[in-house]
Amino acid sequence: MENDIYEILNSYKDAIDVILGRLDAIVAENNDIKKRLSKLEGILFDEILEPARLALEEDDRNRRFGEFSEKYGERLGAFDKILGAAEGNPDFSMARTAFDEYEKLPEPKPEEDVFVDSMIETVEEQIDSIKESLGIPKDTEVEIKQDEDGNTEIKADGEVVASETSETSKPEGEEEKEEQGELDFSDDEEKEDDPEEIKKFEEELEKQL
Repeated sequence: MENDIYEILNSYKDAIDVILGRLDAIVAENNDIKKRLSKLEGILFDEILEPARLALEEDDRNRRFGEFSEKYGERLGAFDKILGAAEGNPDFSMARTAFDEYEKLPEPKPEEDVFVDSMIETVEEQIDSIKESLGIPKDTEVEIKQDEDGNTEIKADGEVVASETSETSKPEGEEEKEEQGELDFSDDEEKEDDPEEIKKFEEELEKQL
């Protein structure tokens, strides 16, 4: 009788061992599946979803800039040359600068029209102030040109009113004059222009960027 009970219990034990072994295999399989799912999630997010999200955001930003530029590009573009020359960037875009600045504003933002009008008014007032300091009438068209050597030339209604020679393109003996505070900034009429005024003109314009 005891032997029969032992055999029955032993058979149960064998069955339980088989079940436990199977459960261990299932747990291992589940862990492996979890690892694979985690890896797939990382690939899905890092290589598919996140790049797609960034691309959509960039597309949306470009679309909004296109609409912004279409509305204000002509008005803002009038400052591209003078501010671009002051910054030393021939590809300068006032429209892009204004758009980027507007995008950075915290909510609640002012209306686009109000923001653009204010920016243009500020730039115009600053330029008029600099013109006045140089003795140039406010209604005079001013142009700043900078060549590849860094030489800067300021024109008013097409006439040169100030010029500045860069360090890399000074004629022989110019360094001596600089040490003695005798740098020449000449216009077409052989007048001397104050280099501080030129620097002030460019620095004030750069503040608007």
